[in-house]
Amino acid sequence: MESTHNHGRLPNRRLVMFLTGYALGNSGDMFTQIAVLWTGYTLSGRAALSLAGLGGAWTLATAVMGLISGPLIDRFNRRNALIWLHAGQALLSLGLFALAQANLLQMWHLWAYLIGSSMVVVPCGMAFDSLLPDLVEKDRLVRINGLLSSWGMADNMAEAAASGVALAIWGPAPVFLFNGLMYFVGALAALAVPSEYGSVADAPSDTRWHPLADLRITFRYMVREPLLRRYIPLRLIGGLVFACLFFMPPVVSAALGMESEGFGFFQSVTIGGVLAGSLLASSIGTKWPKVKMWLGGQLLYALGLLALGLLIHPVPAFIGFFLFGVGCTGGRIYQGSLYQQIVPTQHRGRIFGIGSFLGGVFQPAALGLAMLFVDRSGVGVVLVGIAAVIVVLVSVEALLLPLHETKWILTHPPSRSGETPTAD
Repeated sequence: MESTHNHGRLPNRRLVMFLTGYALGNSGDMFTQIAVLWTGYTLSGRAALSLAGLGGAWTLATAVMGLISGPLIDRFNRRNALIWLHAGQALLSLGLFALAQANLLQMWHLWAYLIGSSMVVVPCGMAFDSLLPDLVEKDRLVRINGLLSSWGMADNMAEAAASGVALAIWGPAPVFLFNGLMYFVGALAALAVPSEYGSVADAPSDTRWHPLADLRITFRYMVREPLLRRYIPLRLIGGLVFACLFFMPPVVSAALGMESEGFGFFQSVTIGGVLAGSLLASSIGTKWPKVKMWLGGQLLYALGLLALGLLIHPVPAFIGFFLFGVGCTGGRIYQGSLYQQIVPTQHRGRIFGIGSFLGGVFQPAALGLAMLFVDRSGVGVVLVGIAAVIVVLVSVEALLLPLHETKWILTHPPSRSGETPTAD
């Protein structure tokens, strides 16, 4: 179902300005990600559990903010939120730059940065994901998401390839400075969208705000919908697996003796795989079946990680991480676009937020368990085990979820009074 605004879709000229600026505003994210993780890894004496600590702080903060952000994004102007949240993230990055430049950076600063970053990045991404379907026709979502992913991955691939060398030569300070300045570009880009486009359709007209009541209404709606009852728990499990894989490149690099340069190269290869998949999705793949591409992508990177787990060597490492990137396209673009287009706009932020919370709250424990096994049994055993879990997960998804996009339909959501409006 769809709920549209009375102002129609955003004109192409403004849309291009907005999307271009938003994409540029995210430049430097990969630089900062690698800088934070590698700096934390070295400050802790190169213990894999230190990555679990950083990752746990990040994912737990992300989960909590997902739940808080949903009611905010569904209540307040989404375009204005993008402006202020980008500016907030810029200030955080510049603060980390100042600490690194003064040689005062400590582990707790990285923890604080990741938690603070989650407090602004999560609602910022949720605001964009909730706003975009109201700006364009739903049949353009795959192409636009694919193009955004292509640009982002091309940028991230260059950053990942250069980050290890940059860290070795200059340290993390210039990385944080660049990232902070680019976030200001993202804030300016949102001005291309008129303020009225950011207003939430069917938002309550009364002046009092009831976030807990809104969350209860949305949660009941999610429980009532059979498709969401099956999809969200499976997505939760997939998120736990992905969280473990996300932090594997530095561990594999350390096992191969390739240090920060290897970490950067592995990240670059992974991003190159996502770029290749994104280019396919945004060109000849716009009409490909979304569900099958999502499930097939998971199987593809499970095979690559299985090969790497059986033979820890640079060649299968590069191949495995490339296939991981290509396979991730199914979830990033096809699954993401399908989810965007079926979720009603007036509940979009809260549904995204509840799903993010349920998926993220258990990720620190899963990540800690995976890194504990890495320290005790080696990264190869862990990769083989994760690959086996992915194969089982895909089999269950194929059995429980509709394989045809036309069957991914939700009913009209209830209003605050509990009444369910009739379909138009």
